[in-house]
Amino acid sequence: MSVEIKHRNGGVSIVNDLSVLDDILEADRKFYAECDAFHAKMMELGVKAYRCNDGWVNREHNIVTFHPDDRTPGYYWGNRQLKSGDKIFLGNAGEGGKFAYIDYMVEITSYSVRYHYILSGEIMDAQGNVSNPKLQASEKRLKKFKFFRNIVKRIFKRTKN
Repeated sequence: MSVEIKHRNGGVSIVNDLSVLDDILEADRKFYAECDAFHAKMMELGVKAYRCNDGWVNREHNIVTFHPDDRTPGYYWGNRQLKSGDKIFLGNAGEGGKFAYIDYMVEITSYSVRYHYILSGEIMDAQGNVSNPKLQASEKRLKKFKFFRNIVKRIFKRTKN
């Protein structure tokens, strides 16, 4: 005897060994919960669309393509009506990725819309932690500058006395 598991994205899995059915169902629940949490976080962060690292992201020319059926929380969440300045995410729930802003529309067809994007410098790791390494590096330089400035101030203050 086998069991068919219908997934919310339209896929179907057939389980022939019923002894592993509970494990498979639990793995599916966990996977979908992670995808839903990722989607909620993207919306909370003001992201208008996201797409995983697939062939529809041209990193060499900074072009991303969205389709009308991009509605898989955690991996593809398309938007064919993005405007300049809209925030997007290039990555997915399991791997993290990079944030970017829409620059301009490159091409629109009946099937897809292609946008040019500009990376923001913000990244999100696989655990969902958002950071900006470029900003952190400049903050470290600023702290070092302030530290040395204070030393110089103290040295000049002593020499005046």
